[in-house]
Amino acid sequence: MSDFESNSGSKQGTRASERVSAQRRKTNRTLRTILLGTLAMIGGVIWLGDQYGVEREETLSLLVASAGFVGALVLAGVLGAVLIWLLRRLLKSGKK
Repeated sequence: MSDFESNSGSKQGTRASERVSAQRRKTNRTLRTILLGTLAMIGGVIWLGDQYGVEREETLSLLVASAGFVGALVLAGVLGAVLIWLLRRLLKSGKK
C-alpha cells in the first residue's frame, strides 16, 4: 500500500465521521427548534386567550383538543404508510 492510499483512506474516514457528526447536530437543532416553537405557540395561545377574556381552563381544554386532533392526523398518516409498506412487501414476495 502506498503512502497516498493510506492517507486518502484516513481522510475519507474522517470526512464520513464529520458528516455523521454534522447530521447529529442538525437533528438536535431540529428537535430543539420544534420544542421551542411548540412552547412559544402554547404561550401565545394562552396570552391571546387572556387578552380576549377567555378563561384559562377553557383555553387549555381547547389546546388539548387541538393536540389530540393533530395526534390523530399523525397516527392516520403513520398507519397509512405502514399499510402501503405492507402491501408493497406482500406484492414483492408474491412475484418471487
